[in-house]
Amino acid sequence: MEKTGFAVFKYKHTGPAGISDMRIKVCKVSAIIGLILLYPLFPLGIALLLFALGAWLTAPKCLSLGPRYLICGDRIVYYGNVDKLIFELDAGRLTLVPKGEPALLIEQEKFPTNARKSHKIAVNKAAKFSKVSQKLIERVRHASPMVELSGVASD
Repeated sequence: MEKTGFAVFKYKHTGPAGISDMRIKVCKVSAIIGLILLYPLFPLGIALLLFALGAWLTAPKCLSLGPRYLICGDRIVYYGNVDKLIFELDAGRLTLVPKGEPALLIEQEKFPTNARKSHKIAVNKAAKFSKVSQKLIERVRHASPMVELSGVASD
């Protein structure tokens, strides 16, 4: 049986952050309670409003790989609609070209890491990019086996 959950990876894309339903509910409830308490308990009302604003603005930017589609910011790419995959391991890029839509470029440099030394940063980003790329290629090939895959570097 196929896993139905999403594999989520931190990814510094240029689009807006994907905000979950739970985060939206927490922000709404905090803002409403903060507005209600603004007059009788001013400091608590301000604190709740600031909490709601902070929760909204600090939503993480992620790359979510689902069983049938990929979510990157405000873009959704269905694996079955991908015509071509361009995998450039040396350059650290994977390009998904869906039918009738602009291509989605996934870059190795946009994966964050907690490493401090430059050589470890490079290794961690390369490992994360390789892992995500292999999962994406596998899922796209599963959804549409006839997709064209080019630029594969030999292992």
